[in-house]
Amino acid sequence: MKTLEIKKARRLRYKGWSVRAITKEIKCSKSSVSKWVRGISLTPEQIEQLKSNQDKARAKAANHPNGSKLKWAKIREDIINNAEKDIFKNCSLDILRVVGASLYWAEGYKATVNVANFSNTDPRMVSLMMRFFREICNVPEEKFRAVLHIHPHLDREKAKKFWAQISGIPLKQFHKTQLSLSKATKHKRDTLPLGTFAIIVCDVRVLSKIKGWIKGIEAWSNLGAVSSVG
Repeated sequence: MKTLEIKKARRLRYKGWSVRAITKEIKCSKSSVSKWVRGISLTPEQIEQLKSNQDKARAKAANHPNGSKLKWAKIREDIINNAEKDIFKNCSLDILRVVGASLYWAEGYKATVNVANFSNTDPRMVSLMMRFFREICNVPEEKFRAVLHIHPHLDREKAKKFWAQISGIPLKQFHKTQLSLSKATKHKRDTLPLGTFAIIVCDVRVLSKIKGWIKGIEAWSNLGAVSSVG
């Protein structure tokens, strides 16, 4: 999750920066920046200070009360707010079991037989999975381990403290930090300033239960037609 980039983008937008300028400054895609600063309108004075006529025109159009951007932003916001009400405010243990197992099915490491390993960059998802491990899997606190994967030039100690706070796993239970530098992301090394966090539980029973719950969820799908093809 690009929390730092979002905060910086919004801060610069409030100062009157154009989307184009913010994109260059924080080295993120224009579409992402546009989404992050949506709803922050520039004042007439700030618009006039923009260097590009194109940026001025876009800013004026975005501020127009009948403009398509504001119109569709309001429509999307209403849909999102109404859809949010469809989700239970309180998460029962049954719901938490299904959600946690589904997330592990999608994001967890399943090739091993005795170690549950869930990695993600979103602190909210990590926090939810920690609830799953604690409340559904009944993992004792001393059995949790954690690993931080992060680019070498970033502040690994800051990242470790952040994830320790989010997960509740003490730093003394962290394995050695893994420094990774992917060729595919060499131009985007600052997009994950806090790295990727992995929750590790070395317990064959816990992993076996999770795999069983996943099998139960798999049974909800009707694959009869698919399996009969050919």
